[in-house]
Amino acid sequence: MTEHIASLADLRHEIDVLDDQIQDLLRRRAEAVEKVAITKRAAGMTDGAFLKPGREAQILRRLMARHHGPLPRAAMVRINRELIGALYELQAPVRVAVLAPNKSVARWDIARDHYGSTVPMILCTTASSAMRALSAEPAGVGVMPLPEDGERDPWWPMLANRGADTPRVVGLLPFIPNPRGRLADLGAFLIARCPAEASGEDRSLVALRLAGDAISLDRLGQLLAQADLPGWRVLVQHRDSEPTSRMLLEAPDFIAPDDPRIDALVAAGSGAITDAVVIGAYAMPLSE
Repeated sequence: MTEHIASLADLRHEIDVLDDQIQDLLRRRAEAVEKVAITKRAAGMTDGAFLKPGREAQILRRLMARHHGPLPRAAMVRINRELIGALYELQAPVRVAVLAPNKSVARWDIARDHYGSTVPMILCTTASSAMRALSAEPAGVGVMPLPEDGERDPWWPMLANRGADTPRVVGLLPFIPNPRGRLADLGAFLIARCPAEASGEDRSLVALRLAGDAISLDRLGQLLAQADLPGWRVLVQHRDSEPTSRMLLEAPDFIAPDDPRIDALVAAGSGAITDAVVIGAYAMPLSE
C-alpha cells in the first residue's frame, strides 16, 4: 500500500509539473499572438481583417493530423477553440450575433462551443437584427441557420451584392461533429464583414438571381458545365416578392469573388440568370 501511495504521489507531482509547463506555453502562445497583432496593426490592418477563419481551420487540421493518445479529438478541438477565442481580444474585439428566430438556445450552444467562454455573444430573433449587429461591430460574426426551402425571411439573399461592407460566409459549424452531443444534427453558417479565405479544403457559396421562375435543374446543369463549373449543387431556392427567384449554389472548391467563370455562367444563361454573386466560402469541417 505504501508503495502505491508513493507511486501516486510521484504521478501527481508529474501532473503538477506538466500543468506548470502547459501554463508557461499558454503564456508564450498569448505573447506570440500579441506580437502578431502588433505586426498587423503596423501594416494598417483593420479590426475586421483580424478574423482569419481559414487560418483557424488550418491550425486545427494540423493539430488533429498529429493527434494521438487517450484524449478525445473533440476535447482537443474544444481546448484549442477556447484558446483561440480567449486570444481574440489581443487582436480585435470580436462579438458574435446568434440568429435564433424562436429564441432557441440550441444554436447559441453550438456557437459557444466554437467561440469559447470569453467571447461576448448576443441573441437576435430576425435576420435584419443580426445584420444590424454585424454592421455595428468591425469584427462581428453572425451565426446563421442553414438555409432551407420555403423560408419567409431568408438571410442569405442579403449577402447577394458586391458592397465592400457586405458580410460574407466564412465558416460552417460544427467544425468537428460530436455524435454524443444533443446538437449533433444542428448546423450553422458563420458570416462576417471580412473576405472568405481558402484553407486548402473548402466549399463556396454562390447566389443566383433568376428572371421569372427558376430554371430547371437540367438546364442549370448544362449552364454550369458550359461555364466550366462541374460538381456544383443547389442548396435552396427562394421566390422573391417581385417576378424573380433566387438559387443558392454550393461549389466543391474555393471560388474567388472575381472568378471569370461566374461571369461566364451569367453570359451562358442568356438572360435567364440575371446575376451571380459569390457570397462566401467555408473550410470543410473535420471528420469524427
